Amino acid sequence: LLFDRINHHVILCILISDFLLIVTALPFALHYLSLGYVQTKKVCLFWIFWSYSLGAASLFLTVYTSIERYLLVFHKQCIVNHQLLLHYIPLGFAVSYAFGIYMYLVLLFPCTPSYQYDLMTFVCGGPCYMNAFVQSMYDTIVDTMLPPCVSLIFNILFIVRVIRLKRKVTPSILISNTLKKSRRMTLQLFAIRLMALINWMPWVVIILVQDFYDPSFGEQFINNVIYYVPYFTCSASPFLALIGLPEIREEFKKIMYRPTIARHTIGTTINNDKHEQ
Repeated sequence: LLFDRINHHVILCILISDFLLIVTALPFALHYLSLGYVQTKKVCLFWIFWSYSLGAASLFLTVYTSIERYLLVFHKQCIVNHQLLLHYIPLGFAVSYAFGIYMYLVLLFPCTPSYQYDLMTFVCGGPCYMNAFVQSMYDTIVDTMLPPCVSLIFNILFIVRVIRLKRKVTPSILISNTLKKSRRMTLQLFAIRLMALINWMPWVVIILVQDFYDPSFGEQFINNVIYYVPYFTCSASPFLALIGLPEIREEFKKIMYRPTIARHTIGTTINNDKHEQ
């Protein structure tokens, strides 16, 4: 089967996470934009928890993709020999951590008596833990800023490693074959990573400027643009996944060629009939 391959597992998980974000979290956003308000606090809590968890799951899966792709290209045997430790456990942790941390921060963290969810704003003004210094800083650093930085580091390491291999005077056949086989995997990684950077780097920049310069920096940009970017990037993920799935591309080619072949066959038959007449 297509997803029996180890390098496709994380892509499947990202596709599922992005699909759920589009079909379950997006309706809440559209409903709010239609009415201009959220009906109840319970709706606020679920909307925040669900959208935050799915977004974080997709982000951590993308980070894991960057790390695993590097290992699969240059240390594949290590991954194959230790699949449970280096593949399945990190994959499960990326998903369970995202849902677990926001279950605590959004649903279980005790809000101060004075905190009220704003039913007239997008995602009800955000969760109450953002007003708690420790929890807010942990979420900002660990869940928002650290993952893109880790992914960026592994991407840079990957590029540097590839350049060093290609600059060898007489690269071995093994190295050449490794780079050729990993070409589509590399393109898929960079495409997915680009979407993640588009989604998360504006948050990182705005948070840094707000913390060290102007607390009100980027508020309008967040409300008018950044809140909606994940829905666009998640919609693009199935097309990015196709880059590294040759089996699916072959099926698309077959579907595209069938009408052409049919038209060619019909045209040839008509011409032959005319010649016979």
